[in-house]
Amino acid sequence: MSIDITVIGSTNLDITATVPRLPGPGETLLGETLTHSPGGKGANQALAASRAGASVRFVSAVGTDAAADQALALLKADGVDLGDLLLDPALPTGTALIAVDAAGENNIIVIPGANAALGAQAVTSRAAAIEGVVVLQGEIPAGGIAAAVASAKGRVVLNLAPVIEVPREVVLAADPLIVNEHEGELTLAQLGVEPAGLDEEAVVAALRAQGVASVVMTLGSRGALVSDGAGTTQVPSVAVSAVDATGAGDAFVGALAARLAAGASLVEAAGFAARFAADTVTRPGAQSSYPEKGAVSVDA
Repeated sequence: MSIDITVIGSTNLDITATVPRLPGPGETLLGETLTHSPGGKGANQALAASRAGASVRFVSAVGTDAAADQALALLKADGVDLGDLLLDPALPTGTALIAVDAAGENNIIVIPGANAALGAQAVTSRAAAIEGVVVLQGEIPAGGIAAAVASAKGRVVLNLAPVIEVPREVVLAADPLIVNEHEGELTLAQLGVEPAGLDEEAVVAALRAQGVASVVMTLGSRGALVSDGAGTTQVPSVAVSAVDATGAGDAFVGALAARLAAGASLVEAAGFAARFAADTVTRPGAQSSYPEKGAVSVDA
């Protein structure tokens, strides 16, 4: 099978508690429900890209525990190529502890587990499997990200979330770099530019001035800023009634990569990704909220 996208990244089992509001420091709240579901930024983006119509290979690391079966279930069902997974018997599958409030906002704690094994050596040994558009995030070791960039034969989509310290050349290889407002500021600081006092457009412009080919800054319900050689464009989102924002950013990344692989422009891809991500927040969960193939139109 020809592969459009290779996602190299994390796999987690999400343990989600719904709460009336997010707790403050030192506070104990009574929760309402508790669920276990597939997650991890890499796995989320791989499923989103597949649901957005791309053929996807996912390179990740999981334990040999029961959690791995749960975490990979939707990817397997969707036909994502999992032939290059690293199975680590010494580490548990990654876990994310998520609290979601009544407004759909969340906070997340990630325990990497086996994701920490996806370093430079593991990725380099799978270099032959890396083809098409290459999608990366910050939930695996920096060495693994750098090795993936070095092995990439096509376009690199880097979602530096969370923002971890990576070599400058890794950030500059991104086309696009996808960040939210906070991640954009942290990435700019990592490149040696003080972001204090800069608004969103100025942060995007400064990232481009450092040599990043293109930048997409996600703005939640306000859509996204897209900047490349053609200029900077505000891409609107879609007004929806939010239930749970978990995994929406990953849905955006995966959907955008799928449209880039199909030949869309960056602005077109971001517009589709904004609609795709908005659809996901109307349902609970991360991967479980992603629309089926064809449910979101590629036309605005």
